[in-house]
Amino acid sequence: MNYRLAISLLLLPVAFAERSPNTSATFERPGYESPLPVLLEVGTYHNAVSNGYGYWRGADATLWIRKNPRFTPIFQFNSQTRPGVTQQSFGFFSFANWSKNFYTTQGVNYSPQRDGVALFASRRFDLKGFYKLPVLERRLLVSAGVAQFNFQGPAKGQIYNVGFLYYLKKMMAEGNYYVNQNQPGNKIGNSASIAVQYGQEGKYWVGTVIGGGKEVYTYIAQTPLEVNLNSVSTQIFFRKWLSRHYGVYIAFDRQTKFGAFTRTAVIGRAFFEF
Repeated sequence: MNYRLAISLLLLPVAFAERSPNTSATFERPGYESPLPVLLEVGTYHNAVSNGYGYWRGADATLWIRKNPRFTPIFQFNSQTRPGVTQQSFGFFSFANWSKNFYTTQGVNYSPQRDGVALFASRRFDLKGFYKLPVLERRLLVSAGVAQFNFQGPAKGQIYNVGFLYYLKKMMAEGNYYVNQNQPGNKIGNSASIAVQYGQEGKYWVGTVIGGGKEVYTYIAQTPLEVNLNSVSTQIFFRKWLSRHYGVYIAFDRQTKFGAFTRTAVIGRAFFEF
């Protein structure tokens, strides 16, 4: 791994865990059993980063095909630009209902690599299972998952995750805990997040996500450097349907990596259902 690739790893958002697909709430919200067959969401995000790290920006798009109640394919695209580098990521993600009480999410991401530059892992694979407990009218779910990511050279790792989802009338709460195992050096980091949102599908959702963790890994430049960073992040978001067929999503995000930088972001998207 050369110096520029190593630096790009340091700039990744709060541990690798935060890039895990986390969209089960969209699929499982009670009272929304008959969504329109196609959902297209397109947006942009902009980050002001302190300590000389510059201005980061990007655009993304997601296409859901919800025609089959047992299997939902999702196609994802993300393009991000930071000072001196732009990279794209292409993903395929899906939901699979195996029984009344059990479903899984699975996905794969690919990012073309350039010499000395990496904002995304070159390959990433995700698998997560959700089980609806028979108590509380099956509104409490427990989950567990694993992800494998690979960069160029020796940089790679695994993410292990356990969590829960709980639905109560118009409120939903979700919690996740991640353990990150990073190579080289078999370094162990961890992170956690809790999210709460209120609203109703087809009308609006408003919520917040709070997270934090510790990044621990080795990157290899001319001299190997041990990275050990604590971080916290907070996001507030608002999703509003303007009609049955389209709406908007707005979010504000602030992240602090102690000893490195503070990042303030605004995210905007438009979505269309048909």
